[in-house]
Amino acid sequence: MQVKASAPGSVMLLGEHAVLDGGNALVCAIDQRIEVILSPRFDLTIDIISSLGRYETCITHIDVAPPFQFVLETIKHYQPHLTQGFTLTITSGFSEKLGLGSSAAVTVATLSALLRFLNKFVDHSDLIKQATRIIQSVQGLGSGADVAASVLGGMVDYRQTPFHAEKLLFTYPITLVYSGFKTPTPIVVNQVRALFSKNLDDFEKIKKEINLCAVNGIQMARDNNPTELGQAMTAQQHWMNALGVNTPLLQSIVDELQSNTEIKGAKISGSGLGDCIVGLGRMTKSEWLACHPERSEGSCSNEEILRFAKDDNMGTYIAVQMTTQGVMCE
Repeated sequence: MQVKASAPGSVMLLGEHAVLDGGNALVCAIDQRIEVILSPRFDLTIDIISSLGRYETCITHIDVAPPFQFVLETIKHYQPHLTQGFTLTITSGFSEKLGLGSSAAVTVATLSALLRFLNKFVDHSDLIKQATRIIQSVQGLGSGADVAASVLGGMVDYRQTPFHAEKLLFTYPITLVYSGFKTPTPIVVNQVRALFSKNLDDFEKIKKEINLCAVNGIQMARDNNPTELGQAMTAQQHWMNALGVNTPLLQSIVDELQSNTEIKGAKISGSGLGDCIVGLGRMTKSEWLACHPERSEGSCSNEEILRFAKDDNMGTYIAVQMTTQGVMCE
């Protein structure tokens, strides 16, 4: 029986870096999804097909390697339970080069499809924990915040230790601008730790302040107070700068978003040194393009987004919105 599963990408709103050490985070699912279709085979072959290429192996011999490392680690996680092969076709609504929690989304979607294929049931909490462990196995770290958003949908109040993942009642408009480059999270985290290796007290102070921004922002989200939630995001941007993960380009995007009256707060989304800037509130594409007339009004493919962002010193607008729909499997 063919199995289809999909999971949304995600955007971090609050809590980066602190969440890796047991702090709180606020993360949201977005309306760009990764879908996997698992089709059973009558042999022992595993065939993975996506826009990144094609990979074929046997269920008895699974080597975890790029570009399918998260998918292969997920399959390897359940390797002892596999008695037949399958073809896994992966379709993404966004480029993995844009970030947006793509690793979490493909892991959650693949894991959900595989569990259904094996007739195994886990609740949402177990699904988050399993997918987080898989990601940690691949990259050595991972808070699981993006996983929680992919599983639950909506805005999620998340903490890894002690575990807490709660879908909140409200969603808000967001504006996302891609900076044109992305530094892998493990590299950023290691660079920050190296920077503060001789100033651990300062590092702990900054993480404490980031966690406080997250705690305050989560409460504002519970209270349906987007104005003060935006203020918490802007406050965290100050501490992202103190961590050394800001750049002049990223800050210029933050400043431009904050100059729009509809944006209640803006900050780096993710570990920093690239990736995206998120603003709370809706700045339309036409408003962004009006600030940058060199851009085309037409819609952009993923590759065009990446090319324009690389050539443009102010980043590229990405049309996304929060979604309440988390993982789906049928």
